[in-house]
Formats: sequence, structure tokens, C-alpha cells
Amino acid sequence: MIPIEVHFFNSLRRYGPPGGVLRTHVPPFTRVADLVEQLGLPNDAIYVAFQNGRNVMTTNGGRIETDAVLSGGDRLAFSGPVPFSRGYGVPVC
Repeated sequence: MIPIEVHFFNSLRRYGPPGGVLRTHVPPFTRVADLVEQLGLPNDAIYVAFQNGRNVMTTNGGRIETDAVLSGGDRLAFSGPVPFSRGYGVPVC
């Protein structure tokens, strides 16, 4: 098992523990997309996803890259739409 840290932001905070940070262990070669499924995060609610600061979304509000595999010590961040962004239907200039 490898240790990872998962951060939940904005509308996705309700899927994480109090404080918004989950420290857990996953089997080696677990994909980020597999973790999303295990956490019960609805794909259509994820607006951005980062693995160690690298965007792992195919598009904003799209799908997680299928080849994004977790390594020990990885830090992940998941966020729903940010208030006053396109995700809420507000044009961003």
C-alpha cells in the first residue's frame, strides 16, 4: 500500500472528511480515475483535478486522464466549480 493525500475544495468538500484533507493508503498502480470512483466523487461534479500540481483532467469539467497513476506520497486536489467561474455559468473575462 502507498500513502497519498487527497484535498477536497469548493462543492466537493462534502465528499471529504472535516477539514477537507484525507490521508489514506491505496494499492500500487491505482489510477486517479479509480480513486475518484472509490471516493464516490461524481465525475460531472469535478471541475479540476490535480496530481502533485499537474492537471490530470482531459478538459475543465471533463474526465480524468486514464493514464494518471498514483505513486507513494502523491498529493491530489479535487474541486468543483469555483464561485463566479464558468462552471457556475458566469463568464470569465
